[in-house]
Amino acid sequence: MNRDSVSEKPVRLRERLREATAEAILDAAEQAFAAEGARARMETIAGRAGIAVGTLYNRFTDREALWDALRRSRLDALLARLDAALDATRGRPFEEALRAMLAALQAHWAAHRGFLATLVQAEPALAHAAARPARERTVVEELVTRAARLVRRGVTQGALRPDDADLYPVLLVGMMRAVMARDLSGDGGDALLDRVLTFFLRGAGRRP
Repeated sequence: MNRDSVSEKPVRLRERLREATAEAILDAAEQAFAAEGARARMETIAGRAGIAVGTLYNRFTDREALWDALRRSRLDALLARLDAALDATRGRPFEEALRAMLAALQAHWAAHRGFLATLVQAEPALAHAAARPARERTVVEELVTRAARLVRRGVTQGALRPDDADLYPVLLVGMMRAVMARDLSGDGGDALLDRVLTFFLRGAGRRP
């Protein structure tokens, strides 16, 4: 028997248990912050996670550290989803790429609606994202950055008018925020998505 392989098993098991506990804490924190806002109590989060408060503080020094870890985790997942949609539609018609990006945003919002709504409300107003480190950028800033990348495709393809193109990313993200806050995670999500896409293209599309 290989003694090294036997000794590695408890190590891998402990790692898996730590990862599972960390994910359970983040899930519980997401539920608590969604229900109670950014000031949710650590005791509430520990109770939702099924762990002692002391265990929670052993992993996160305070609520702000937990909030930051959860924010980063959910934001990274959202950005990975959006980037995958943009990469998958590279070279495709602008409308197809736009639909893919909006659908990815819709799916993530539907899965994390409560926390994302709380996060957007708690974050500062939109600023110039390039002026700050990536880890400090807000959800809206990251969305606008990716929308700007997509808008450049639309202008290059001739699908969008170049005049006022600098405003299109902000307008698109603002429209999506307003619609998602209303009902985009419900049964009417696909229909509302179509309406946003159609409205944006009619307003920003190149006139014949």
